Amino acid sequence: MIGRREFLGATAAAVAVVGFDPLGRGWVTEAQAAERPSSATPFAGAPALDGELVLDAPSREAVATDLGNITFHTPGAVLRPGSARDISRMIRFCRRHGIPVSPRGQAHTTYGQGLSDGLVIENRYLKRIHSLGPTTAEVDAGIHWMELAKAAYAHTPRLTPPVLTGYTGLTVGGTLSVGGVGGLVGGLHTGLQVDHVRELEVVTGTGDIERCSRDRKPDLFESVLGGLGQIGVITKAVIDLVPAKQRARSYVLGYDDTAAFARDLRLLIERPVVDHVYAEFVAPGTSPTYKIHATVFHEPDQPPHDRTVIGGVSGVPEIRNTSYLEHVFTIDTLIDSLRQTADWDRLVKPWFDVWVPGTRIESYLAELMTTLTPRDIGPLGAGLIYPQRRARVHNPYPRLPRPDGSDWAFIVDVNTVSATTRPEPGFVDEMLARNKRLYARTRDHHKGTLYPIGSVPLTEEDWRGHFGDKWPAFRAAKRRYDPDQLLARGQNIFRDGR
Repeated sequence: MIGRREFLGATAAAVAVVGFDPLGRGWVTEAQAAERPSSATPFAGAPALDGELVLDAPSREAVATDLGNITFHTPGAVLRPGSARDISRMIRFCRRHGIPVSPRGQAHTTYGQGLSDGLVIENRYLKRIHSLGPTTAEVDAGIHWMELAKAAYAHTPRLTPPVLTGYTGLTVGGTLSVGGVGGLVGGLHTGLQVDHVRELEVVTGTGDIERCSRDRKPDLFESVLGGLGQIGVITKAVIDLVPAKQRARSYVLGYDDTAAFARDLRLLIERPVVDHVYAEFVAPGTSPTYKIHATVFHEPDQPPHDRTVIGGVSGVPEIRNTSYLEHVFTIDTLIDSLRQTADWDRLVKPWFDVWVPGTRIESYLAELMTTLTPRDIGPLGAGLIYPQRRARVHNPYPRLPRPDGSDWAFIVDVNTVSATTRPEPGFVDEMLARNKRLYARTRDHHKGTLYPIGSVPLTEEDWRGHFGDKWPAFRAAKRRYDPDQLLARGQNIFRDGR
């Protein structure tokens, strides 16, 4: 592995790299190569690139952590690719020298999952929309969902991805690597984002550029979608598009009682007229403890009948009317405000994210609430619940809980955020221990599974249990497409080589 000390001599500006010195275990700049005799330059002849490879300290430090600000690894070099060929060339180069490689989108994981001491690939530099409409879009992996949503909505007729995460400032390749939950669009009548991909372009751990789909190299296609970057680097995706409505009407209902909340939640997710539902929760003691957000998308001249949407619920609704895109970008607007007022990107975020079986959500929440204090979420954090209809999920990854007789599974997030950029000593250790304890209880008692963007320390044995009966197929794909275990080592899934 390439550590920080080996690169302290880098200049403060972006530096062109010509090769890797296998003897000195360091990347070599043009200036350094010129100072050495040709007979002593086994590093010369690094691949020509359409983009650039940089090793200056600011560039490397900028990708040394993720959203969590818990784990830090400064890479030896950063690839800003200009094409899939760049990624292919550099993976082949790194494979020859045993250098680990991690792709990076917006790094919205919180426990160092995409960090590396070797080479980090900043996929956000691949950011073209290649084609759009009327039923699909072909985009680079570095395109943000916000950019795709705006472009699709501007199309005639108006279009939208069928599933959008709550925060849309994430890259397409990044969310497809973990699953992509419908935070503000999708979930009730759709699957996850990975269920709406027609085709991928992928660079494997051997450096091969492959096109894959459900009919072409299906083992690669299925294992890359939700595969946590283990099998290959997504460089392009062909994604479904569907017609978009112009308006959104949301009904926000508050509850202090878990049973009443869960009853109305189940009522609303089964109503065909309701297009999207998510819920918030806070630690007991703050009223309301729960909020349900139920949304109907509609045309301006065809507003929903409120009684049809919320008739029979016990909560008293607050009704909000917005444009479709205003609704889609609700969380982005909030996060942009927190960036300006609270130094959001530097706050510590030891998040906890799991799937809970549909039959267990009431008992799970009732138990979880007895353990939570205001400190567990923080003044800027959030507890979130996202329902997902099982019948709409077709890809084997991410790993939902085993079927339990319910049509539903629920994502439950405890998105802890520190009050300051320098929380008190022991805060991180305390929250990591909490996450480990909550995960063990979720897995062993409630039969839940991990949604692996949070801060939960896992062993190799934990990962094998997480993948369950899909472990042999996932391991076989790893051995076939990344035989040297070059990719995404920050997950620690294949650390022991089994």
